[in-house]
Amino acid sequence: MPLHDTTALSGIVGHVFAHRFTVEADGETHLADLGPKGVAAFPIARGMQVILEGERRPSEIKVTRISAEGRDPVEIHHKKPHHAPGAKRPDGATDVPADPPRALAAAASAGWTVADAPRRKPKHFEVLARRSDRAATELHVDLAGTIYKEKPADPAKWTVLA
Repeated sequence: MPLHDTTALSGIVGHVFAHRFTVEADGETHLADLGPKGVAAFPIARGMQVILEGERRPSEIKVTRISAEGRDPVEIHHKKPHHAPGAKRPDGATDVPADPPRALAAAASAGWTVADAPRRKPKHFEVLARRSDRAATELHVDLAGTIYKEKPADPAKWTVLA
């Protein structure tokens, strides 16, 4: 089965797990995912008859539209994963050569003090940095020199923090 095929089915909600639920349809059980915002817009309950459309993934159906009798249909937009710009080129290449000084300059120009050498990843650099009295932060800097992600630094990963 190819990934991300669009599917539609009608069935009865079995079990509900936060924003995921099972649907009994055509003698099979399917796992469906509304996402946190989707379940807020369209609350589901066990035994509810639903009609849904979505992208079939290997493990679940990402619901993009859901309806039930007596309720208006709801369109659901799932957030796409946040990847470095240019990371989705089919050949895996990037438009810019990897340049550690560019990653360091991006951190410095954004007001960060770099605490360790940048670590090269296939499509970005990871840079350990701090701002004034804040905790150490791991910056993800794409090869073009743009910081696109900030997350708390893991002391197990960054030995200079231990």
